Amino acid sequence: MKISRRSVLRFSWMAAVLLALTGCSGAGSAALGGGVSGWIKKLVDGNAPAASEAGSVAASSEAAASSVAGAASSEAAAALPVYDADVLTGQAHRTNGRIVGVMVNNISNSERQNARPQRGIGSADILIESKVEGGITRLCALFHDANDIPEVGPLRSGRDQFLQLLMPWQALYYHDGESIFCTQFVNVYQYSGLNIGGKNYFNTPVHTHVAHRDSRGRNVAYEHTEFTSGKEIRQAASNAGISLQYPYESTFFRFADYRTDEVNKLSGTPSAKKIHISHSDSYRSELVYGSLSKTYSLSMYDPSKKAYGDTIDELTGKQLTFDNVVVCFANIAAYAGDSHDVQEVQYVQGGQAYLFTHGGVQTGRWEKPHPTHPLKLYTDSGEEMTLNRGKTYLALVDDDEWSSFNYQ
Repeated sequence: MKISRRSVLRFSWMAAVLLALTGCSGAGSAALGGGVSGWIKKLVDGNAPAASEAGSVAASSEAAASSVAGAASSEAAAALPVYDADVLTGQAHRTNGRIVGVMVNNISNSERQNARPQRGIGSADILIESKVEGGITRLCALFHDANDIPEVGPLRSGRDQFLQLLMPWQALYYHDGESIFCTQFVNVYQYSGLNIGGKNYFNTPVHTHVAHRDSRGRNVAYEHTEFTSGKEIRQAASNAGISLQYPYESTFFRFADYRTDEVNKLSGTPSAKKIHISHSDSYRSELVYGSLSKTYSLSMYDPSKKAYGDTIDELTGKQLTFDNVVVCFANIAAYAGDSHDVQEVQYVQGGQAYLFTHGGVQTGRWEKPHPTHPLKLYTDSGEEMTLNRGKTYLALVDDDEWSSFNYQ
């Protein structure tokens, strides 16, 4: 049977109307009146109206269908509950807890200068890594609620590049000691009320941290034996009169919507199943994507062994995995003067950003124009990047290490 172009157009129009009506509520169908269903019946029966009449009905039906589709879309959006996601993971809201960022040692230069394997970092919702001084990196483990923090550490001193990421979120920053530059930010931006374990460089109020020592039966230097826990953090906050509840109204990153089970599969983007990140000659990270778990497993180079090893949480014995990997390249260099090589991240300049999730990669740019502004990730087309719900590894990487960065 020969099918004419007129027949194709006629049945296409009929299908469009049927689809529109199928998606309508009872109220929406009533708004169309009874005429449309009659015309559909004529079309099905083969009693098509005259061309001019059909064109008129088609135009009015198209307008009505468009109106109904818009109404249906609005109704669908209205039917969703208010967006109330967990601030660090984008999952459905769990608690009203305040974010807690704990500074964790990552040194691994020798048997005595060794903090690995760390404890508690596998429970962090976001794990941030950045170079601090002498080529070494440090970690900041972010938890959505102090009540869910296990034993964590070894605890180490604070640095401003981590503090600046936490300040916009009114997060509790927990550490033992801090650089003079970190205290400057605490002082200038009046953040002493949420800074526990700092120093009194500029007559800034100091809140004492609560922690304990554990050498773990190893020959490690004393500075790598301090640990804390959720219980101790809550005690320190109570001592300082700091509330561990906070009413967040947005999320740390933009996440796929938990209400619709949305997943960002990064369709059409390059594959990225293995990521190599270099912070310095001795501090490097690799992440490998698992197609079954749909997560990235973290390994770090061990300078003392001159080999890569799985990054393990000593409490669970499990390798750390992440749903998202975010790499932000930045201008990172030592503070001017006699800074003892303490590194400064030039946040105000922004830089190149990479989002790895679901086995793919999306390129773009990150921005943070002021210490009190959150870090934002944008695609090359200017839209905000969408992370998948779950845990995130965030790496701040020196522009000088660009040539050593790769993925495949």
